Amino acid sequence: MSKIAVVGGCGRLGLRIALIAANRNHNVTCIDIDDERINEISQGCLPFVELNAEDYLEKAIKDKTLTVTMEYEPVNSADVVIISIGTPVDSNLNPSLEPVAGVIFDLAEHFKKDQLIVFRNILSPQIIGRIKTLLEEKTKLKVGKDIFLAFAPEISNDNFTINDISNNPQPVGAYDKQSFKLAETFFQTITKGKISFVTPEEALLGKLMLNMYSYVQAACANEFYLIAEGFGANMHKILDSCQTKENNIPNPHASKSGPGMHKEGWFLLEKIPFAELITTSFKINESMASYIIQKIQNVKASKVAILGMTSKANSDEIRASLGYKIRKALCYQDYEVVCYDPYLPEYSDSSVLKNVDVVILMTPHDAFKDLDHIKQIIRNPNCAFVDINGFWKELRGNTKTGGFHHVYYSK
Repeated sequence: MSKIAVVGGCGRLGLRIALIAANRNHNVTCIDIDDERINEISQGCLPFVELNAEDYLEKAIKDKTLTVTMEYEPVNSADVVIISIGTPVDSNLNPSLEPVAGVIFDLAEHFKKDQLIVFRNILSPQIIGRIKTLLEEKTKLKVGKDIFLAFAPEISNDNFTINDISNNPQPVGAYDKQSFKLAETFFQTITKGKISFVTPEEALLGKLMLNMYSYVQAACANEFYLIAEGFGANMHKILDSCQTKENNIPNPHASKSGPGMHKEGWFLLEKIPFAELITTSFKINESMASYIIQKIQNVKASKVAILGMTSKANSDEIRASLGYKIRKALCYQDYEVVCYDPYLPEYSDSSVLKNVDVVILMTPHDAFKDLDHIKQIIRNPNCAFVDINGFWKELRGNTKTGGFHHVYYSK
């Protein structure tokens, strides 16, 4: 059993690894500045929706292997310090070092010799050399000799759950073998996946590339959808008729975004002359909201409903959600806009859907699968449904165009 301190440990990223480590008999302390979340976790309640995480928290509380605090003192006695904080870009889309530097300044007096420091958050490869320099300057300890440093971003996908960490690969970026060996020893306790020794730049580039590859694929699917629309063709019928396991185009998506997507691409574009692929992907994915609004202007409508305001299905994560973008744009067009999302308390009242003229599916929550139930709440037989994702099977293959459906009640 090791003593683990997770800085930023009440956020989604930090709490995931904290809970897994606590369930592997490590003694874990989550350090955070959010007292509301600290209180919730202390009482055994997750502060956000995280599939399967409730069981981990319940066990950690029962076994007394997890504590939460606002104080930095637990870093003094920790064997491993995991740093998991936000890494924003500035107004010019340049990576901002300030949050990470601030944490190093705050923790410097608490770091000790022979300690392993793991950066779990996504960072720009441009700034990690500066992180090493700052750590050495502030602690007066030499990385690889007196103190040890590793960069180990979480490897996940769109359907990721906390259980997947136990089997996912884990690249560990380190400047020296001893830092890697210490990180490897720790990660072997929480994952059966392959643990690879790479440079810090390689670890972060791998994470960024995986995320942006998914994002670029989504942009390609969205562009194909727009092409099909131009021919009056149904994109989902096209996909259903010709896809194989080897040739699998993802469904188009009205809200392909999510935490980091607006910044991670810029982390990759700092040193290359040909940035069109990623920048065009941003343009395509971010413009789908405007395309939807242009289309519904052809429908006689005054009241529009948005289904799903989160950035990820079956989650309460709202960072970078395009649902808020389309809501604002619709309001500017003088539509009456209502929103329904069972994962967000402020939008959890389904009665707002009554008598809407248009429904726009932004986030395909499982709770929305029963289209008949939604239609019964709406009580408008002439309601138009916008489902770019092809989520509702009843509509997927029975329309003239791929995403805009005029649906009537069965008599």
